[in-house]
Amino acid sequence: MGLLAERDGRASLTEIIGRELASEAEHTAGRIETLVRLEQRTLESFARQEMMREIRVLDLDKRIAKALSTLQSGGTARTGYLVLDRDARVVAATDPDWIRARPDWASAATIERALSGVHTDMGTRGLLIATPIPDPDAPEHRLGILVGRLDWSLLTDVCDEVQDELSSRGLSAELFVVSEPDRTMRSCTRAGHEDFDATRAPRIAAAFSPSSGYVVDVERELLIGRSSFDTGSTAWKLLVVEPLARALAPVVRLRNRLILTTALALAAALGLAAYGAERVLRPLHDLTHAIRDVGRGVRPRAPVPVRSDDEVGTLARSFNEMIEEIDEAQRQLVEAEKFALVGELAAGVAHEVRTSLGVLRSSAQILARSADLTADPNAREMLGMVGEEVDRLSRVVDDLLTLDHRRPLDLRPVRLSTPLDAAIGFVMPQAREKRVELQRTGVEHDGEVVCDAEALQQICLNLLSNALAGLEPGNRIEVRIEPPDDSSASFCVRDDGAGVPPELRERIFDPFVTGRRSGVGLGLTFVKRVVHSQNGTVELVSVPEPGACFRVTLPRAARAARKTREER
Repeated sequence: MGLLAERDGRASLTEIIGRELASEAEHTAGRIETLVRLEQRTLESFARQEMMREIRVLDLDKRIAKALSTLQSGGTARTGYLVLDRDARVVAATDPDWIRARPDWASAATIERALSGVHTDMGTRGLLIATPIPDPDAPEHRLGILVGRLDWSLLTDVCDEVQDELSSRGLSAELFVVSEPDRTMRSCTRAGHEDFDATRAPRIAAAFSPSSGYVVDVERELLIGRSSFDTGSTAWKLLVVEPLARALAPVVRLRNRLILTTALALAAALGLAAYGAERVLRPLHDLTHAIRDVGRGVRPRAPVPVRSDDEVGTLARSFNEMIEEIDEAQRQLVEAEKFALVGELAAGVAHEVRTSLGVLRSSAQILARSADLTADPNAREMLGMVGEEVDRLSRVVDDLLTLDHRRPLDLRPVRLSTPLDAAIGFVMPQAREKRVELQRTGVEHDGEVVCDAEALQQICLNLLSNALAGLEPGNRIEVRIEPPDDSSASFCVRDDGAGVPPELRERIFDPFVTGRRSGVGLGLTFVKRVVHSQNGTVELVSVPEPGACFRVTLPRAARAARKTREER
């Protein structure tokens, strides 16, 4: 668009300035023609005076010379006159030296052309006007020739005015006068511009074209306005010459501004493109490296930065969520494998230990019925201690067998409150006996979850038993059913006891980790294993007040149905 604008601007500006130069050339040519014709008529009038008869005397005529001096003083541009007789001898002159030796400017060629009438010529030092002197007694005969030399200022005064006027309009034109017969060209301004030094010597071909108007000299890079005029016997042409570089300077400035603007716009665009590419490519680069690490089995050291809300940002956010889900799935898988290993190990140990415990219990009972041992108080006390330890170990064995939990789950939609109420009803007598308040709160219309009702009741029983074991009379246990959402439903078992020690919070679900002196540390392990087997989660929730809060979350029936259809 800039190149098209420059091209059209050049054409339009060339036409406008060319027409302006042609108009000035025509106007100036008319003024010069008027001045020259006025001088011609003055010279013709002087040549017809009666005193010119004295040329026949063939002697220096001081009377005519005096009259010529008067004629010369009539204008500042008139630098000299002389009168030639028929033999081209000087008989009168404004300068006495011209009588002794005819000046060079009064050449034979000038005299030759003057014989046919008034002739104006471009001399070396000015403008020459020659007119024949008619014989007053016989007008058809000529007595001689009157030659006048006009100073070049006659033209330069006019041309300087025009040049100043053009300069005020932003043009630095120079004016030239061309004589058609001998094709001589001369500047008609007092101070020519240095731009035209190279154009004065060579001919400007457009100057000698017969047409007027304007022309573009491509070779010399000039814009020329021209106009013809004549002074009777001589044809002239006036040229108003402007360098194209100056004439088209506004277009050049516009072009330079367009180039600069385009360069700045391009630089800004490249900067914005680089910034945009950095914003787009850097997240993609980070995401590519993270995906490559995951492909090699290496977890990314840090989440992929989310730098925007566009598609790339959404992709990075989804990738981070996927990594978190993979980590959670791996963690659950490791825990499930750990729980399975612990369950198998516990079941094997429990089966072996249960047999020995049965033998010890039977032996202790037989010994207790022995008369010899019954009579000894120490023996009876020791047999009682053996029985108590056997019972305690039997409970531990029962816990280990419970942890194995190899019974297949019967997963079906169950209203969450049903197994919870059953567990609360089973523990309620123990809570009353210990004077601990136990109540269920939460929403009235709870949602259905997909679970094994018996296993869920056992989960709630374990959580309630753990809470009840660590409470004192006057404490409180709350079973709260939370509002369900579209995908899951949950309940919390919370007490206001001593809570879980900070050093055990991260390991509370690990086997054999307990905060009670009499506990084995397998109850919460059983809870977590059974909850995970039902696609749920269990967590220890931080609460600002003393006590502990465990939340169990299970999938809703609608979500489980969709998942089953997707798996199919």
